[in-house]
Amino acid sequence: MDGLKPKPFIAKNPDELIEAMGSKYLPIPISANLKDLLSSEGKYAIVGLPCHIRFLKRALTESKFSRKRARIVLLLGLFCCRVISPPGFKVLLRKLNVKENEVKEFRFRGYGWPGKLYVNLIDGRSISMPFFSYWRPLYSPYFFTPRACMFCSDMTNEEADVSFGDAWLPEIMKIDSLGASIIISRTDWADEILQEAQRKGFIKLTRIGEREVIRAQWRPLFFKKITLPMRLMLMKHERYGLKISSMGFLLSLICAILQVTNIKFSESRLGAHIIEKMPLKLLLFYATLHAILEYLSWRQIMG
Repeated sequence: MDGLKPKPFIAKNPDELIEAMGSKYLPIPISANLKDLLSSEGKYAIVGLPCHIRFLKRALTESKFSRKRARIVLLLGLFCCRVISPPGFKVLLRKLNVKENEVKEFRFRGYGWPGKLYVNLIDGRSISMPFFSYWRPLYSPYFFTPRACMFCSDMTNEEADVSFGDAWLPEIMKIDSLGASIIISRTDWADEILQEAQRKGFIKLTRIGEREVIRAQWRPLFFKKITLPMRLMLMKHERYGLKISSMGFLLSLICAILQVTNIKFSESRLGAHIIEKMPLKLLLFYATLHAILEYLSWRQIMG
């Protein structure tokens, strides 16, 4: 993080890797660092969101970069439903009664799993809040979602060599306070690295089926895969076919309308002000109703 703005950088030792860990949840452009990366000597593993990995792979096909493709030996992808727009982040700060110039350190998540928000202020004070206490009411209804995220269909980082995401399974969340991750390996090289890490005792691997992955990440997948056609239709983009029942389509259409409405509402100055002034408990009530509607739609489609 550069102050309150996350930025990409090249970690050259384990300490720098540890310093950079943690969820950022804000847009991070990587195009400016690509030239620096490819002009540096050595080999690199890249960690990024689906849009980062996709951009990187496209950029490396250009003739001026193609010879340097061998320097990037591994693409590690993070699961991503969406990020938060900068105005949405400022609303969170105001909810916390914190000014930007007062912040020394800010973490969206940390200190266990699911973790908690932590703010360290310049004057020595600190603020903490459980992750779900602010995320569910303020961001889970898709308030302050960048427009680009509305049209992205990649949640599991499908173009990465190996992808990582939270294992949001009730049976795991009840007993795990450190944080289990879902890992999707897509290449033999990634498999070798994972198996070697397990042999050396760095990680413990347990094989699970695709249904467990879907169950753990059903809501992000619902946003990315099910309601995307409806959002495209609502945003006057070309519609493409999706075979779902009439009831499933109706419920998904309602969900898509709410998603688009919430995003547009939170983009407006008036909407952002209203959300900022509303109590978190009231926002949580609305977010819960929204989540129930999405779950009912998901069950109607998946059976």
